[in-house]
Amino acid sequence: MSVSLSANTRAGLTVLRNVADQMSTTQNRLVTGKAVNSPLDNVSKFFTASSMDSRAASIDALMDNINSAKSSMKAASEGIKGIQGLIKEARSLTSQALTSSATTGQVTGSTNLTNGTTFASMGFEAADTVTVSDGTTTATFTTAAGTDVEDFITAVNGTANLNVKASLDDSGKLKLENVKGGNVVIGGAADADELGALGVAAGTTNGTANATRTSLAKQFDALRSEIDRIAKDAGINGTNLLAGDKIKLALNENGSSSTTIEGTAVSASSLNIEEAADSWQSDTAVNDALSSLIDAADSLQATAASFSSNKSIIDARADFNASLSDILKAGSSDLTAADMDQEAANLMALQTRQQMATTSLSIMRSAETTALSLLR
Repeated sequence: MSVSLSANTRAGLTVLRNVADQMSTTQNRLVTGKAVNSPLDNVSKFFTASSMDSRAASIDALMDNINSAKSSMKAASEGIKGIQGLIKEARSLTSQALTSSATTGQVTGSTNLTNGTTFASMGFEAADTVTVSDGTTTATFTTAAGTDVEDFITAVNGTANLNVKASLDDSGKLKLENVKGGNVVIGGAADADELGALGVAAGTTNGTANATRTSLAKQFDALRSEIDRIAKDAGINGTNLLAGDKIKLALNENGSSSTTIEGTAVSASSLNIEEAADSWQSDTAVNDALSSLIDAADSLQATAASFSSNKSIIDARADFNASLSDILKAGSSDLTAADMDQEAANLMALQTRQQMATTSLSIMRSAETTALSLLR
């Protein structure tokens, strides 16, 4: 059975329905903070804001990769700092070694020579022999026409397993040094006058290993091993720039702008830092180690400078992307944001209208009921 409503009642119900719809819209705006929540609210603003939000989200996603790259670079930089500290400590060890007097077997000649000084000019006969030994292995040099000091040095240094090394010092004097700390034995068929012309004499020069240098050499090797461990551990999330890894990084949302961070494999070997030679019993071995440490420090500084340059680029791009994302989000909000004060006032006004419409319906209903009772 249908219910018959008066025109006034129907009008009142229509008003209530419209007010309820408007209240629902206003409440939704207050909850979401947006005046445009769908294309039905404003097609142009909705899709423009959606495009800006989408681009901002893409840029924010890039920031995760950029921050990860920055972390990898920071780890590599800290690794370099750690290795530089080890190199500094290793250089200190070489300084200590050089201040510790070597007690190795060493013979320094008394005659000024050059590499081109011939044995004939020193009075040696053809087929004379000069032997140099460490007590176990012996180098035998036989004079011949045209042989010179350089040939002698080459013969001594080229003898396998011989611990004695030959050279000319800065003043041109012949230097024979047992790099293992043992003896130097000079002999051969050459007579005393011939050997004297070379600046040496037949006999044995005793030497013992320098315990201080041996200890310092062991410490040096321990520091050298730690260089490899630090370089190996300087990675984050599977990326280690000190292991030679590289990072290709997109700088904008469509990938049209990108950069590649090239890693550098760092190790004691790549830095040409060799194990302490001959337990540092000779000044030559210590000075060679010192020279390699100086070169390694320069190489690390160049690597650090390269990382610093890349970091500056990435930092600048990260700041730009963050600002651009904020601008896009603010622009989207400006297009769709609701005026909260206005919407709150609208809601209060609609609530008042709803109350008035409800009261009006109640009055009309009461009047209709009274009229019907009079007709009974």
